[in-house]
Amino acid sequence: MADRAPLKDLGRLLLGHAARFRGRDLQDIATRALRTADGADAWVVGVVNASLRARQSLDHALRLAPRRRISRLRFPFSGAYHAATPPRVLSLLCPTRERVGNVERFLDSVARTAAAPGRIEALFYVDSDDPQLAAYQALFERARWRFGRIGRCVLRVGPPVGVPRAWNRLAEEAAGDVLMMANDDQLYIDHGWDAALDARLTELTALHPDGVLCLYFDAGQYPEGSCDFPMVTRPWYDTLGYFTPTVFQQWEVEKWVFDIAERLDRLRPVPGVLVEHCHYQDYKAPFDATYQRHRMTREKSFADHALFLRTEGEREAEADKLRAVMARRPAATLDPADFWFADVLDNGRAKVLAELDDAAASSVVLHADGAWTAAAYEAHPLATALLSAIPEATVADGRAELLVLPPGEHRELPGAGDGTLRVLYGLRVPDGGRVRLDGAPVAWGTAQCLVHDATARAVLRNDGTDTLAALTFVMPRPEAGE
Repeated sequence: MADRAPLKDLGRLLLGHAARFRGRDLQDIATRALRTADGADAWVVGVVNASLRARQSLDHALRLAPRRRISRLRFPFSGAYHAATPPRVLSLLCPTRERVGNVERFLDSVARTAAAPGRIEALFYVDSDDPQLAAYQALFERARWRFGRIGRCVLRVGPPVGVPRAWNRLAEEAAGDVLMMANDDQLYIDHGWDAALDARLTELTALHPDGVLCLYFDAGQYPEGSCDFPMVTRPWYDTLGYFTPTVFQQWEVEKWVFDIAERLDRLRPVPGVLVEHCHYQDYKAPFDATYQRHRMTREKSFADHALFLRTEGEREAEADKLRAVMARRPAATLDPADFWFADVLDNGRAKVLAELDDAAASSVVLHADGAWTAAAYEAHPLATALLSAIPEATVADGRAELLVLPPGEHRELPGAGDGTLRVLYGLRVPDGGRVRLDGAPVAWGTAQCLVHDATARAVLRNDGTDTLAALTFVMPRPEAGE
């Protein structure tokens, strides 16, 4: 009789190839089979996985590959292709474990289907105790030539912290305008998905200038209209300070994000894009140890759901934080041509850059509290002379700085009170040097003068490969007619 249990499990799991036989107990049966996979019943998982791999190959050949080819042919005629919208930096965040082959297929799908893969960064977190750690490291050592079309592929190794915390650690490093939840069992199918996302964001930010948005692609897993794998904009992330909640074991993490977005009426799909979620529950992938590690029993999922119900107040409080941003007026920028000193800055730019290149420069305050600092005269006399020619830069309550940001660094500029403006002049701004005002990106670059309301939260980022240098000062807002 004991021998009949594995046979019964095998039969039940094989019946799962038909959707109507995938009952609620299927996960428990799969978990039981995985737990005994190292013993005498290992053949059960082997047989089922062989059938799943065959199904996966057939599905790819008959459904996914043709769709990818057709989407590539259609892309030049699509609205996303012809949309006049600047490409945004996109950050794919993916915790992974014991799935080197999956990560390779995931990155290959991203590189093959993105219209502008150079602006995409893919960040992965792997546990330091992962049995496949050496294989992960070998894959990323050759990532530059293997997936070179992707702008940045990064592997971060750290202690086992759980999937939600791993997503947050990757988000802290991400430079993207959009932070995208990714998984190592996803495949990007439709060509130009990134351009479609750009076009959708442009459409939505025209309606919602605050930029607080949560979007999602079709993951091919749930019924039409359901959402999976949230993508949040930079204003969303900067406001809340995290990408995913860490109170749950595994389940309800995405539901937390989507629930907040629904409370704000800011949850939107990106139509026409399939990102296939190859999940074992839909018989799209073999059962493996990673599924067992994160989805052990229904009891844990029930516990997470109960916790989700108890934390409604916390989600409403998070929604209120985002509502405050949504109610704020967009940061006002002014035309630099209206300010006489723009030409003075242009004329002095070459001398200041030469001074910087002759020294190991770093950010320094040049003028504060109505006086020049010692560093101004000692280390940067030419920058000091340039700002001395601009009375607006040296007012008693103002502050003038030389900003030097090496690659990979960012800096939040100190705010100022009502009635003041900030001037930010780009001495040298590499590709990847950007400014966000209240979380929204603004156009700025080398030899460009940005003038904006100094009460706005200004963040300067250097995600390029060269050092960024800029001058900045705070000045009183001119009275009308001046």
